[in-house]
This record gives sequence, structure tokens and C-alpha cells, in this order.
Amino acid sequence: MRTFFVLVFLGITGCLTAADEVPLDPVTGMKMTGDWEIVRNHCVICHSSKTFLQQQGTESTWTDILAWMQKHGGLWKLDPAVEKTIIGYLAANYGPGDKFRRAPIPLSLMPVNPYATEAKLEAEAKKKEGLIPAAPPATAK
Repeated sequence: MRTFFVLVFLGITGCLTAADEVPLDPVTGMKMTGDWEIVRNHCVICHSSKTFLQQQGTESTWTDILAWMQKHGGLWKLDPAVEKTIIGYLAANYGPGDKFRRAPIPLSLMPVNPYATEAKLEAEAKKKEGLIPAAPPATAK
């Protein structure tokens, strides 16, 4: 009788998890839900899907990542509807979970790092000598 209940329990939990699972694209590993093909078509052109499948972020995080890629990574300006679709898909399927890292502590609240002073002075001296650029190079438009 005990074996019967164990088997029934395992069968019920197996059915519940099978219903909650989203199929994965065998090529990219992306969750095949919603507008996943739009995301695939725009993102996998430049990099592997593993680049974003390992990330977790809110809509704000994914918006910032897209903006950074447009400014520094060569991503073209997206149609606003397409951008909203991509961000929505990523936030819904690769959003923060239970193990999401907290936001970084603002620098104004961080204690002084006694170990960074020597390196900071060395970097500032190299900037004055012109060995380190004072600003990042301008990107071509």
C-alpha cells in the first residue's frame, strides 16, 4: 500500500512539472514561448544564445543591456515595437529568480578601500603621462 501512494505521488508531481515546462529550441536552447523567434532572429546574428541565456534581469536590466549594445556593441537601432518585444521576452523568460543578486551598493555608501590607493595613484600617474587614455575612444557613427 505504501508503494502505491509513493507511485501515485511521483506520478502527480511528474504531471505537474511536465505541464509547467516550456519546450526549448534544440538549436539555441531558448524557451519557445511568445515571440521567441523575434528574439532569436535579432540576437543570435551577433552572438551565441548562451550569452543571454545565462543572464537574469528585469525589464530595466535588459533595456540597459540593449542600450549598451547599441552604443558600444554595434547593435543597430531597433524599431520600438521590436525592442519592446525583445525586452518583454527576456524579462519574462530570463528574469530575476529566487537566486537573483541584489543591486550593487552605491559607491557613496562603500567604505574607503585601503588596498586600492596605490593602484589608483599609479593609474592616475599613467594617465598624466599619456599611457592610459583619459576617456574611452569615440565610436564612429
